[in-house]
Amino acid sequence: MSSSSTYMVVSVAFQDAGDTTRAIAMAKSFREICPAGHELKIDFLSCGSRFHHLITDAGFNIVPAQPRVKGISVAHDLGWDFPEFFGSEEIAKGFIDGQLAAFKELQPDVVFHGMWAPASIAARLLGIRTINFLPCPLHPGSFANGLIRDLPDPMPLFTRLPRSVRTKLAWWASPMMVKAPIFNQKRLGAAAAAAGWPISGPISLFDMNMADLNLVNDHPCFHADYAQKLPSNIVISGPLYNNTTQALDPEIAAHLKKGPGPAILVTMGSSGTEDWIIEAIKAFKLNKDDDWNAVVLASPSICSLEKAQEVAGGDPRLLVTDKFIPAPAANALADVVVIHGGQGTVQTSIAAGKPMVGVALQIEQQTNLDNVMNAGAGIRIQRQNWKAKNIRNAVLTMLKDPSYAAKARILGETIRNMDGAKTAAEAMWKFVLEGKNEKSIAMVSVAQG
Repeated sequence: MSSSSTYMVVSVAFQDAGDTTRAIAMAKSFREICPAGHELKIDFLSCGSRFHHLITDAGFNIVPAQPRVKGISVAHDLGWDFPEFFGSEEIAKGFIDGQLAAFKELQPDVVFHGMWAPASIAARLLGIRTINFLPCPLHPGSFANGLIRDLPDPMPLFTRLPRSVRTKLAWWASPMMVKAPIFNQKRLGAAAAAAGWPISGPISLFDMNMADLNLVNDHPCFHADYAQKLPSNIVISGPLYNNTTQALDPEIAAHLKKGPGPAILVTMGSSGTEDWIIEAIKAFKLNKDDDWNAVVLASPSICSLEKAQEVAGGDPRLLVTDKFIPAPAANALADVVVIHGGQGTVQTSIAAGKPMVGVALQIEQQTNLDNVMNAGAGIRIQRQNWKAKNIRNAVLTMLKDPSYAAKARILGETIRNMDGAKTAAEAMWKFVLEGKNEKSIAMVSVAQG
């Protein structure tokens, strides 16, 4: 396209609800503040997702990419085999090849991707400029200066230590955590090398998603310790969360409002586990004297409605559903939310000013919850301790101590005063236009030479 036009392709793991909504929010804002007279085209590149309607409803075109997947969840489609993100080298190579083929055909000026390594690798192999969005700064400078607030839950023995001890150890050990298996992806590295990547061997978590511009969609206060130590191409652009005004299903709303006790919302997004849902259900029926009313979302991607309802056993305090629940409306009626640590879920709860009890699947989710806990607005239960008794005790602690709700409201007010999508879009346009100018200057220099 010409110097007064930009073609951007958005390539994200659209099986993930959080990444999908964040990509849409930033793309919309990028479109809204497009400079006068500048021609902009945006396409979304997808291998398959149950969230396609969100993209088309926002007015964006979807271009299909190979391989085609069911789009149920990232873990399912990639064959996650922890700590490897891809179930095999062949699976990883298939996604990289699919992105390469699409980018060669589309020839975008910019590829905008999330934590979606195939897009990052393919774009860089083709010399296409890239913009990335991340939940946290994936850079050694952050890991060396306190990004990780606690020892990772899967670490045996150490996670039994008191939290005060674990946090000190985490600060000391953070620079060494980059040696953990998850930070060096062998299968992805082999697939990238087979596709033409110039470096053989495992590819690091830092390298697999790195872009020319990297946007961190999080509250700046959570990264104040090391923000000045990060390179200029990493911008902490602020939180992005669900702020839709969609109405809540009348039956769900009535259950949360019926009293006489507090209202609890349980939701594990698209990356929780069936066991987590089951333990949460057990927690809210553990004691017959508890007078709360809980709505439990049994997302089809992680737990069948039938199994969840079977565990609930018809307890009138529990409404188990697989209906879509607009998070802002549900959070507004809840006194406490019980969640996983996905960034979108955490930020939406913060924006509602509601205290939370949470559990994390991996270190990024753990850090999201730890940041909220350190702010006094939540309690994170270690993954191995996510049991009905512990969940119930944490919720009771939160309900009995009003400081949790008070601090959640304060944190919510700060996040509502930010426009993370607009800040991100402004950084994106600065990057795009500076690149256009540099290209024009280079072309003039060549012509004059």
